[in-house]
Amino acid sequence: MSVLAATNASAAAPAQVHAASSSVDDAELVLNVDIFLLCALAIFVLLLLPRAAIRFTHKREWVDGHFLRSTVVQTPVSVVRKPSKRDAVIAPVDPAHIPVPKQAPTYDAYEFDESEKWASTTDASHTFASHADLIRKASTASGRERRRQNVPTHMPGWSTMLPTIAAFLRTTIRPGLTIGKLFVELTYFAVLLYAGLYKSNPLTQPVRTGFVAVSQIPIVVALGTKHNVVGMMIGFGYERLNYLHRFAGRLLVLAANIHAIGYFYSWSIAGNFSTHIAKPGTQWAFVALIATDLLLLLSTDMFRQKFYNSIFIPSHIISAILFLVAVCFHVPFAVPYVLIATAFYGLDRLMRVIKSRIAVARLRPLPDLGMTRVEIPSINSGWRAGQHVRLRVLSLGMGWRGWAEAHPFTIASVCRSPSGEGLVLMCKKAGDWTNKLYELAQRADYGEANGIGSNVRVIVEGPYGGPGHAIFGSFSGALFVSGGSGITLALGAVQDLIKKDLEYKSRVRAIELVWCVQDPAALQPLIPLFSSLLAQSYNAYASLRISVFYTRAPASPDAVRAYRLPPGLTLSPARPKLPGILQGVVDRSAALFSGHKERRRGRGGLTGIIVGVCGPMSLGDEVRRAVANFPADRRKAIGGIELHEEAFGW
Repeated sequence: MSVLAATNASAAAPAQVHAASSSVDDAELVLNVDIFLLCALAIFVLLLLPRAAIRFTHKREWVDGHFLRSTVVQTPVSVVRKPSKRDAVIAPVDPAHIPVPKQAPTYDAYEFDESEKWASTTDASHTFASHADLIRKASTASGRERRRQNVPTHMPGWSTMLPTIAAFLRTTIRPGLTIGKLFVELTYFAVLLYAGLYKSNPLTQPVRTGFVAVSQIPIVVALGTKHNVVGMMIGFGYERLNYLHRFAGRLLVLAANIHAIGYFYSWSIAGNFSTHIAKPGTQWAFVALIATDLLLLLSTDMFRQKFYNSIFIPSHIISAILFLVAVCFHVPFAVPYVLIATAFYGLDRLMRVIKSRIAVARLRPLPDLGMTRVEIPSINSGWRAGQHVRLRVLSLGMGWRGWAEAHPFTIASVCRSPSGEGLVLMCKKAGDWTNKLYELAQRADYGEANGIGSNVRVIVEGPYGGPGHAIFGSFSGALFVSGGSGITLALGAVQDLIKKDLEYKSRVRAIELVWCVQDPAALQPLIPLFSSLLAQSYNAYASLRISVFYTRAPASPDAVRAYRLPPGLTLSPARPKLPGILQGVVDRSAALFSGHKERRRGRGGLTGIIVGVCGPMSLGDEVRRAVANFPADRRKAIGGIELHEEAFGW
């Protein structure tokens, strides 16, 4: 962020020369440029409006995804099952230790009496709550819901209607930058370049670039807030627009420095540099220039990644305040723009306070996963699958400064779960703060075993992000690909789809969860949850398969073979072949159709496949390639393939 590195009074002479040689009103020009950018945004909003309208025809979309809260959840009616026809539901792991076949085997529906017992206990599970509520027949939905068959209306996205263009725009140029993002950045740059050069020479008429820099202040601030109006209008989370905030800020800094250099050049040629530099207006300009350059310097990748909370955040706040104040004293023209930016920032801070909840959380270390499980029973609704929250832990165990830090984590549980587990986060050890959280969980776990207790007070802010205007349950099939701790996205989404399936509120008929890990031991803590989800799916409308792939040889192969895995859960020593897996999901989703008419539920044709990915950027690239290279005829027959990405590193 930057602006006007010149002087208020000293600008008079160049400005007069400029006014005499050109009829262009700089203030009016930059205002028209901003109006043009708003019109471009309005067109984008109109393109997405039909899908947004369809989304909000569902009552739940008005209440979920905005504010966290606690609601009373009715306990499901238990169902008495017939004795199982199988003595051992959970088979040894040996059969699963083979490459995934092209045609995956099918299993007859049967009761999971043993997995019910497993899911109803907590000793072997990663969770404090029972998963027994998941082991029930779809008939637990009320008769009125079954008759109504309240499945969500599907509205295809533009990536479904224009798959070739969408695949091209998703092509990765470098990590974090796609052709689509580059196109947006180049378009924005071209607009500002026109504003700065139209009938203007930056060296002889430097005032123009100062106007351009000032005019972009509200845009930079708006794109940098957690509750930015741009994201709210188009259904994008702040994390998906952060790249544009950084790019707009760099252009602002560039314009401000060109503005300053132009005046330095003019003063040096005229020989009156020392006279102009001593004026108060110029001194405020220097303050603004230094502040904006510091913003750029301390916002580089090194500071953001290694010193985010210690240097990046404090320097951002202090430098931004200095810049906004200094630029107002430097030139009165900037005051309206600064006030608009201040209003955007104030709205963001107000919304963050409103969306924050103080609660008591229970911590538990998961050594095999290298994660800390955070469970908050008092918050059990208000989010959508795929959203995340920002967590603060109010404990001295986090260090003298750790309690003030907020970190984002994807929600790994389902909204309004009858089990009572509430909001669940799984926080991977990835830095000082998460390492301290894990150590705190270890001490809490030890304290609980000795009767001391394991509760800590936290501040939860959110929810944020998510699938936007897309509704996972409106698709015919779903594939979720996760890497490492990215399993949290898949856990929340799969549980949500299964829950909605039992309530007759989902069209999904085939669900595939692919998890890539380094060590197969990471599977052990999640086997109870996976078992309960699979058991539920055998009596539900949607079929579920879970495939775990590991890339590192286990320390003890015998220990891996001792795992007891249910049918539908496989463990394979390889990287996943994503094109074949996607093809399998398409085939399973289309299997219930005959002559393009659904046999069992809902009306209309196939509504496409939703593919979600959460993990390292390299995994996201693989998923994008699999989606882009999928045969066009099969894509059209299934109703399209839509991609939802939540990559590490934003």
